Amino acid sequence: MSDFKEWTFKDLLGPLDEEVDFFFSSFFGSSYPAVYRKELCWKPPTDVYETDTDFVVILELAQMKSEEVSITYERGVLFIRGVRKAVPPKEPRRYQKMEINYGPFERRIAVSEDVDIENLAAHYEDGFLEIKLPKRHDAFGIAIDIEVE
Repeated sequence: MSDFKEWTFKDLLGPLDEEVDFFFSSFFGSSYPAVYRKELCWKPPTDVYETDTDFVVILELAQMKSEEVSITYERGVLFIRGVRKAVPPKEPRRYQKMEINYGPFERRIAVSEDVDIENLAAHYEDGFLEIKLPKRHDAFGIAIDIEVE
């Protein structure tokens, strides 16, 4: 059996979209024109990886409470949404640099549909949200031993 992956348009669009975001943020700074932005959301730094048993998503969401985050899984896509509220300053400020994003955010992570949706779990600690999506054990492609009689 081959390890060749068949790419779909959806697979290719995600990385391209992130590259365009990176280009514009590098060129204009972190607050590039809203004319370009397809939404008025920021994207928290995110790691996505896979183990033998789980798909794991980790988001950096400092200065938020767990109840300020919404997590939904629908048709192979994990949606993480929320709002990070800015803390009003106690005194006037003149920023030299401002890179911390506030306001609404959304991340959409495409995950294989071979997920055990009954056992999804999320844990938030020290500013990091970790979401575990267990793999289904009955998914295709799992090697099993078959006894020949």
